[in-house]
Amino acid sequence: MERYDMTLPVELASIFRVKQKSYKMVLTLSILDEYQQTKLQFLPLNSIAERFLSYFRNAIRVGAAVDSPPQKVAPSWEEFTLAQTKSLLQTPIEALKSILDANSETITFKPHIWPLLNEQCLSELMEYAESELERYNEELPTKSPFSLKASFDQLLNNYLDYKTQGFGGHPVGTLVRQEIPAFIQSQEFIGQDYKVQGSIGQGNWVGVPWIAILDKRLNVSIQSGEYIVYLLSEDMSAVYLTLAHGVTEPIRLHRRKGAYQYFKQKSDEMRSYLPLKNMQIDEHIPGLGDDYQAAIIASIRYDRNHIPDDEKLLEDLRNVVDNYKIYADQALEKQHQQQIEQPVFAYTIAHLYLGNGIIRYLGKHQERYVSLDELISNQTVVLKSGDEVKYPKERIQHIGRALQELGLVSIEDNEYSLTVKGIEYDQTLGDETWMLSKGQVHLLRALFSSNEQNTQATRLIKGILLGISIAKELGTFKLESFKSPFTTSMGMDNKWGAVTQENRARFMLSWLEELEYVRKVKDEFTYIIEEVEPVDERSVAERVNYIKVYIESKGFHFPQDLIENFYLSLKSKPFVILAGVSGTGKTKLVKLFAEALGATSSNRQFNLIPVRPDWSDPSDLLGYKDLTGTFRPGLLAEVLVEASKESNQNKPYFICLDEMNLARVEHYFSDLLSVIETQEWKDDRIVTVPLIQNESLTSEDQPTYGRLALPDNVYIIGTVNMDETTHPFSKKVLDRANTIEFNYINLEQFPVGYSAEIPPLLVPNSFLRSDYLQLIDAYEPNQELIRRVTMQLVRINEILEQVHSHVGFRIRDAVSFYMIYNEQYDLMSENQAFDLQLLQKILPRVQGSSSSVKRVLLQLLQEALGRTLPINDLMDDASELYTKRQSNEQEKEAKYPLSARKLAFMLRRLEEDGFTSYWLS
Repeated sequence: MERYDMTLPVELASIFRVKQKSYKMVLTLSILDEYQQTKLQFLPLNSIAERFLSYFRNAIRVGAAVDSPPQKVAPSWEEFTLAQTKSLLQTPIEALKSILDANSETITFKPHIWPLLNEQCLSELMEYAESELERYNEELPTKSPFSLKASFDQLLNNYLDYKTQGFGGHPVGTLVRQEIPAFIQSQEFIGQDYKVQGSIGQGNWVGVPWIAILDKRLNVSIQSGEYIVYLLSEDMSAVYLTLAHGVTEPIRLHRRKGAYQYFKQKSDEMRSYLPLKNMQIDEHIPGLGDDYQAAIIASIRYDRNHIPDDEKLLEDLRNVVDNYKIYADQALEKQHQQQIEQPVFAYTIAHLYLGNGIIRYLGKHQERYVSLDELISNQTVVLKSGDEVKYPKERIQHIGRALQELGLVSIEDNEYSLTVKGIEYDQTLGDETWMLSKGQVHLLRALFSSNEQNTQATRLIKGILLGISIAKELGTFKLESFKSPFTTSMGMDNKWGAVTQENRARFMLSWLEELEYVRKVKDEFTYIIEEVEPVDERSVAERVNYIKVYIESKGFHFPQDLIENFYLSLKSKPFVILAGVSGTGKTKLVKLFAEALGATSSNRQFNLIPVRPDWSDPSDLLGYKDLTGTFRPGLLAEVLVEASKESNQNKPYFICLDEMNLARVEHYFSDLLSVIETQEWKDDRIVTVPLIQNESLTSEDQPTYGRLALPDNVYIIGTVNMDETTHPFSKKVLDRANTIEFNYINLEQFPVGYSAEIPPLLVPNSFLRSDYLQLIDAYEPNQELIRRVTMQLVRINEILEQVHSHVGFRIRDAVSFYMIYNEQYDLMSENQAFDLQLLQKILPRVQGSSSSVKRVLLQLLQEALGRTLPINDLMDDASELYTKRQSNEQEKEAKYPLSARKLAFMLRRLEEDGFTSYWLS
């Protein structure tokens, strides 16, 4: 398109002169389109993002050349989300900051631009953007069409060479994980029910790369079930298109011998009714390894240097997909029939008691499937009545179906095993087999809570949820009042007789009473509002160790005592800072620690909030009122509302403020810092003053956000990188947090393999919640320890006073609480715990360039080493204290080795750079 003569104001005439991408032009056109349609000056950022994303999606659909999306974010514009688009828009917004203003909700032109935007100017600006966009796109290189044949040729001819190269970021990873799956997903015979994924390994090269196609209705991963998968042989002589079984989960449950028998039985069954036209069913396929070979149902082989063209490859793939669809339809129909055949509500609460025998037996044999015959032969321990049961087979099958409907047991071809949830349930069993423990009650309640919106829930779970909702609505009621809505809602009021209706209603109320949803007094039932607190027989030390095992099972390992330190820090005060160089696992620690306690992003108990550099006040976290007076809640406010709900008050909620010092913490976090200090006991809960006042909100917003405070089940963890791009912390922030540093890294730590998945540990909020808010709360039973800790702090304070960095009562109390919890739970020695408090609560306060600072560092080092130093002599040259050899020797003998190492480092920075700080790395 030719450029027309334009009369654009100078402020707009050259905004596209520099073009690294097309984003500036597309953003401008999106803004102009939205403005012409709405005539609003403050345009919703969501609408702009939708227009921006639609441009690229539509261009791709018509085959136009446009910029690809950032490959690290998504492989195609079709997979790019609106949230990712809003994040991407920050780049062109920043590039156009001379004319645009934007926040997290709206975008507009700057005040001095609006007067220039008459009709002619708007028309010329749009023409300018369109012409520059077209010119830019014309210069884009035309991308050659994707070829599946070329991709397989590349892999077979080069993969063995690739394996000798560095794994991280290798371009073949993009080919296998993104480009090939995207091409397959784009085929018209691959519908929305299918997921395509590929792998060359996780952290290291695999011998057999793969690209799998899964029916999402049957499979969530390739570890179990059946799916289509391309497998490249280990010697790269061929690629196989296969219909196969997932191997990981069956081998874990059956061990290899049993799994191979299972694969053969299931394969023979599928081969009996699938056409498998032009596919080989030979069981011996060289070059894939025994596990893959045993799991293949049928395959097509393509030899290296003889890969057919894309047309033939896609024809074969369509054929295999057609076979897979036949299998999927039968499997789904079987599931549907099983659901139809299941009773509407035929289980008494006795099924839960009686089921404990089966649960306990399967728990002792988690490594394999247990046959029905084996359960029958062990009926003396599996069934409460033991050998007196006349029909053990029928009894076990009936109880097993109830456990299966609750999602605790998997039953296939009369083979029984615990699910992941069942393993967790087994671990909550009490000493008395035939009674429900508090832990079981809590887990079942959590199970029902997580299924409230699940349309695929089993009939039993749906029935119990229905019973709960009716009881909640009735409040206080008698059996007759419950029976009528219950049987009507179940759709069986005309099919059951009066006696059966009453019995089924009694069954349901027995479940609800045992699971503590209702309380019965004489003949009247009352719905219980409060959450049941789980009883976990583990000690705190055992729970902390369980968390460590869980984290290790996920392939991560953190330094010794770090998990104990993190736990004690959260227990002392619900605000912790994790500091250190990038890539040391700060954010991962928070996520895995929360996940180990059952808090995930899916249940909204773990929330990652990335901090933006432009945050300048609490509204970025808590929310703000827009021009219409409507309250727009921030991310933190939404979490606090969820955590404050009565049904959630016993669940821990974790908020990770990622890169929290990209903006000044004292500005956007000031309200939270102040509110944390207002904690006080009210009945059995810790409460604070409100973060949001009622009178500042409209009547519509008051019920949800009015008087919103910081509940005692919310734990805030900030991750920080201390470098030239970030802001330092004030003493106000440091006083209120434990600062855990991640700068000492051992690269020779490798993942620990676990044969079975470790389930999360459900704990009450009291596990993390502080027991003490004021020193008086803890003083009487802990006088001796508190006095010892205080005397040490008095000595340290005398040193710190020389540079006006001494601490107050807040830190004295926080350190005392940390030390009390450590002693109560026997997690570390007293010296180890105090070493961490000295490192985390005291040393971050020390910084400067004066000789006074140096004297303070030497005196503190003297305390940490536990021996006298010639301080006056060292004032001129202290290098002997921080040479690597001397420093290592000092640490071995030091009273507080971690603090001694940090102090030696700070001394070195002071002598070499003329300035020191805890944060210098």
